[in-house]
Amino acid sequence: MSEPFPQLNPDLNQLLLVIGRKGSGKSMNAREVFRGWPYIDKFVIDPHGDADPGDDLGTVTLTSLPDKLPTAKKGEYAVTRWIADPASSTYREDLDRAVGLGLFPQKRRVLLWIDEAAEVFPANRLGPNARLLLQQSRHYWTSAVLCCPRPINIDPLCLGQADRVIIYDLPHPRDRERVAASIGIEPRVLNRELDETRARGPYWFMMYDARAHELYRCPPLPLSSSYKHAQQ
Repeated sequence: MSEPFPQLNPDLNQLLLVIGRKGSGKSMNAREVFRGWPYIDKFVIDPHGDADPGDDLGTVTLTSLPDKLPTAKKGEYAVTRWIADPASSTYREDLDRAVGLGLFPQKRRVLLWIDEAAEVFPANRLGPNARLLLQQSRHYWTSAVLCCPRPINIDPLCLGQADRVIIYDLPHPRDRERVAASIGIEPRVLNRELDETRARGPYWFMMYDARAHELYRCPPLPLSSSYKHAQQ
C-alpha cells in the first residue's frame, strides 16, 4: 500500500467504480468527483432518485428520458439528471438507453454518474450500451463514475475495466473476495487494509489504481459547500 494517492487527471477518459455499504461514504465520494470534474458535459443516471449533484451546477432534472442530451452554449457545459421510473414496463431498456445517451454522438465528451450501478450493470445481464461503455468507453470520449453498495451484484466487467476502484466499508466476505480477485490483490492483504482503514474513522477509504497496480489509503474527501448546506 502506498500513500499519498495520485490525483485524478480529468483529461483522461476513465471508469471509476465506487463501492461500500450504505452510509459509508460512497455516494458522497461519487457526488464530489462528479461535481469537481471540469470542462465536460455531465449526465446523472439516477434509478432511485437519490443522486443529486446540486442546483448550483445549473442541473436540469428530467423524469422522462430524452432522445438526446441537452446541448449547452459554446464554452459552457450542460449538467443533466434523469430520474428513472422503476415501475415502468421499459425500466431496464430505459436504463440502458440512458447509457447510450452518454456514448453518442461518439465525439462528444461526457461524464456519467450512474447511481445504483447494479440496476444498470446487473451481473451477466448487460444491455448493449452498458457493455459498450465498459469495453470501449475510451473510443467514445465517455468517462463514468459507477456507484453501488455490493460488488457481488454487478457485472464483473465493472471491476475488470475500472481504472480506479474506490472502496469504502465492505463488511461481507463475498464482496471482499470478488474485489480482491478482480484487482489482483491477495484477499488477506485486502482484508487487513480494509479493516485498518475502517478503524481510522468515518469516510476513510481505499483506492486501487489499475494503471499503477497500487492500493492507497485515503482520508475523507473535502465536501463542497453545496453538500454541507444540503445536510443542514
